[in-house]
Formats: sequence, C-alpha cells, structure tokens
Amino acid sequence: MAAQEPSPTSSLEGNKPGFPKKILANHLEDKHLCNSCQKILRRPLQAQCGHRFCSFCFNKTVSSGPQKCSACIREDLFEEPTSILKLGGAFPDNAARREIEALTAVCPNEGCTWTGIIKEYEAGHEGDCEFQVILCPSCKELMRANEKERHNERECPERTLNCKYCKEPFLLKNIKVEKEKVHEHERACSYEHLNMLLHFIMGIKVSLESLQPQSLDVASHRLQELHQSLRHLEHKMNQLGGGGVLGAVGGVGGGGGGGGGGAAAALVLGACAPAPAPAPAPALATTSFTPLPSGVGAALELQLHSEKTKVVELGRRCQQLELKVNTFENIVCVLNREVERSVITMETYNSQHRLDQDKIEILSNKVRQLERTVGLRDLSIVEMEGKMREMAAATFDGIFVWKISDFTKKRQDAVAGRAPAMFSPAYYTSKYGYKMCLRIYLNGDGTGRSTHLSLFFVVMRGHSDALLKWPFNQKVTLMLLDQNNREHIIDAFRPDISSSSFQRPVSDMNIASGCPLFCPLLKLDSKNSYIRDDTIFIKAIVDLTGL
Repeated sequence: MAAQEPSPTSSLEGNKPGFPKKILANHLEDKHLCNSCQKILRRPLQAQCGHRFCSFCFNKTVSSGPQKCSACIREDLFEEPTSILKLGGAFPDNAARREIEALTAVCPNEGCTWTGIIKEYEAGHEGDCEFQVILCPSCKELMRANEKERHNERECPERTLNCKYCKEPFLLKNIKVEKEKVHEHERACSYEHLNMLLHFIMGIKVSLESLQPQSLDVASHRLQELHQSLRHLEHKMNQLGGGGVLGAVGGVGGGGGGGGGGAAAALVLGACAPAPAPAPAPALATTSFTPLPSGVGAALELQLHSEKTKVVELGRRCQQLELKVNTFENIVCVLNREVERSVITMETYNSQHRLDQDKIEILSNKVRQLERTVGLRDLSIVEMEGKMREMAAATFDGIFVWKISDFTKKRQDAVAGRAPAMFSPAYYTSKYGYKMCLRIYLNGDGTGRSTHLSLFFVVMRGHSDALLKWPFNQKVTLMLLDQNNREHIIDAFRPDISSSSFQRPVSDMNIASGCPLFCPLLKLDSKNSYIRDDTIFIKAIVDLTGL
C-alpha cells in the first residue's frame, strides 16, 4: 500500500499550536503530544535530541535565541549540544505527521457531530465549524460562529444602525444624543424633514378622502355649478354696461328683502372684475334697463354660505384628525422605546445564559476528567493492594503452606464448572530466586477428573530469572496435610529438564506440571482429619540443594 501523503501546505501552516486533546476519538498516546504546548502535534518537527514539537511551538521557543530543551531537562537527559534548540536545528517529521493525520477525530466544539480524521479536520472543518466559539471584534463578546449574523444585526451593543428618517449611520450606544447635536442635526437635515412633513400631509389628505368621499364629490360638484352661475352673471353684467351694473346692484340692494343679495353681488363683481368701472356719464344716468332679479343674489349668497360652512367643517375635522395622529404618534414612540428596552434586556439575558452554559460545560468537562482520574487511581490502588497481599503471603525459603478455606463451596463451584481450578499466591526459593505457585483442581483434571484431587506445580516469570540457572531442576514435594499430624498425603517428583514446563518462562507462567491423581476424592469425603472447619492445607517444598 502506498504511504499516506501529508496534508497540502496551507496558508495557516506553522501559525497554530497543537490540536486540542479532546479531538481524538480513541486513546491518546504520549508520542503524539508536543513537548511544548502538551497538545496533539501539528506539523511536527523533530529536534536533534529526538523530542518532537509543533512547528509553531518550536519557532516560538527559538525566536528569542537558542533555548535548552525542557523535555530533556525534565527527563534528566540534557546533553550539550544536542539538547540545545535553535533555528535550523529541527527537521520535519513526516512519518509522525502521517501517523497523526490518519488518527480518528471528532470535533471538540459542543453540539457538533462531525467525525473523520485529523487531516480532514485541519483541511476543512477546523475553520468552518459553525459551532466554534469566536470573538466579536466590536464588543469582544464570545459567541458561536452560527450566531454571528444574529449577533451583528440584533445583539451587539457596538453595532451600527441607519436613521430611519435621514438614513445617516450611527452607533446603537449613541442612540440618545445631546440637545446641541439634535439642533445641529435639524439644521443639517432640514430638507429631509420637510420632505417627511410633505409625506405626512399627503397621508392625511388620503385619509380624509377615504373617510368622506361622497361629501367631497358633492362639494366639488357644487363649486363647479357656482363657477358657471358666476360666469353667466358676469356675462349679463357686461351686456348692461358699467354704470348700469352698479345701478342695478344698488337697486337690488335697496329692494325689499334683497339687501343681502346686492351686497353679495357687489362683492363678487369686485373680486371677479379686472378693474373698477368708470363713472357713468350724465346721458346714461337716465337710460332705462332691465333690473337683475333679486332671487339670484340671495341664491348665490346661500350657496356661498353653504360651501363656506362645509369648508370650515372639513378644516375642523382635519384638526381633530391631526390631534389624533399626534396622540397616536406619541403613544407609538413610547411603545417603541419600551420594546427596544425589552429587546436589549432580553439580549443581555440571552448572552449571560450562553456564558453560563459555556461555564457549566467547562465545569462538567472538569468533573468528567476528575472522575476518570479517580477511576484510574482506584484501579492503581486495587492493583497495589493485590501486590501487597501477594507479597504478604509470599515465602522466600522454598517452603509454602497454602490454606484453602470454604472448601465445600469451592468444591461445588469446581463440580459445576464455574471455577474448576485455583492458583495459590506466589512464593520463592529465595529473595532473588525462582518464582513459583501451585494450581489445584478440587474436582480433578485430565485422568483424575471427578475422581481425584489434582495438584500441580507452576514455574512463574520472576524479576531475577536472568540470574538463575535454567532449566529448573530442583526436587519438588507436594503434601496434603493431616491436621492431626498423623498421615500426610505426599507426592514428590524431579523435573523433566526437557519439558517446556521447566524452561525459563517467556510469559507470566509456564504450563503446570504435577499430579493429576494426587488424592482420591472418596478419601476426602470420608471422615478424616484432612478437612477441618471446612479448610484444607497444601504444603509444597522445593529442595534447595545446589542453589
């Protein structure tokens, strides 16, 4: 199989320390750790002393000049000049890099379910994970990458907004400004404010039209009729002449019940004629003409009064509507401020909640780490207690007495096949001698199964085997003790030096060798003194001659 190629060089190569330890899905080995940052190696370099460092960590260490290797000092292996770290004094460890990049990895960010290998994590997922915690450049608040857009638009107290009136940008924290700045703003944005007023007035006009469309149509129609009547009246006045018109108007004004109409006619003529009429000539003063009917002036006055009343009523309604609009605007402004305060308060609570959740997760990780540490300590304590019990039961003179209590229960377990065999604690021929133990089958083994008690001798691997003579060739005596000291059951043998059972052990213990027909079970079942208080005693003696 072709060797795995290292990850392609990226723009970030050498600019980051090691990967976090919790990225590994499997067991973490010390050889994968940087000797500087104590994280998983990223772009590993191997120094002349043999220790590995991240490229970033090594360059940072030697940036201020040659440094002593802390790992060599810690391991008491310091040796000049190989233990001096300096620029150019390390080379890329491609074998270690390929091994690390092929390790199974999980994303360390909470909530992310990505899995893969470290090479894929570094090449694509590390910088793109939407669950990674990032820092807001404006307010310096921690947040997840998938919350960045929402934070920038709605949560960041340093975010920039645009004024909804003049569209000028401003910071959220400066939403309340001083009076001097308000006046300056009003002077600088007067055009925009006038434009707003125009839109406001046009909106009121549209509202009025939508409220009284029929009344406005009737008023418009009557105004058109009034203009037609005035034009018709002006035409007749022009036919009569200037002096005649004034006389006619005066006659109308002096007629019974027509004073008001004459005044109205004079007012209309004054408003409509381009200039006052010249004084009448004496010859024309006595000229006869047809007078204007008095009913026309009265009707005209009534129409004018009616239209004026309607205009006043519409103006009054406009004022009432404007007051209502102002009231509603004030209410909306107050509600908007309350809503903004509530949103800011809620955002503050949410930010604090996320910070609390992150702290809880950090503390939970510490608790889990402590639980693992306590579990490892418990295992170490159990292992140490076992070794202490073993050392307490061990002898160093080749003679060992093995007490087996609860014989009946253990015999039943052997018959049922739950625990057919038992091993004794280890014992020695001397402090630095052979290590041995006994193996017993309470229901027999091999040719003695179900009929005899089988007893075997086992040579174990010891700390001093390299100093001993092999194969093991000492006489072994096995005994089932009569607790009345009358009739012990004894069997002895000298090892077969060609058997693998007595060669130097290559595993924890050799194959057992001994007596499958050591003692008939019927002899144990009969009334005798081999079993007393549900306990038996086995004794083994190794002849120390020649040692």
